[in-house]
Amino acid sequence: MNPVINYDELLKKIPYKFAIPIAVAKRAENLKEFAHSYVETWDNNYVSIALKELSEGYIRIKNEEILKVLIPNVK
Repeated sequence: MNPVINYDELLKKIPYKFAIPIAVAKRAENLKEFAHSYVETWDNNYVSIALKELSEGYIRIKNEEILKVLIPNVK
């Protein structure tokens, strides 16, 4: 059985909820075009592999400083 990636746990590591799906989609596209996977998995679903790589820290989102603009400053 494939372990479930908890999106809330992923948001604790990467607080940019709109950047996560974009990064995963781009990585899944790279995997589809024969990029090397950094994690071992029985699943051939590129999105699942990309999510696992992101959650385990094998890939990261570039320019996180720019993404801080997306976080509202609510008090």
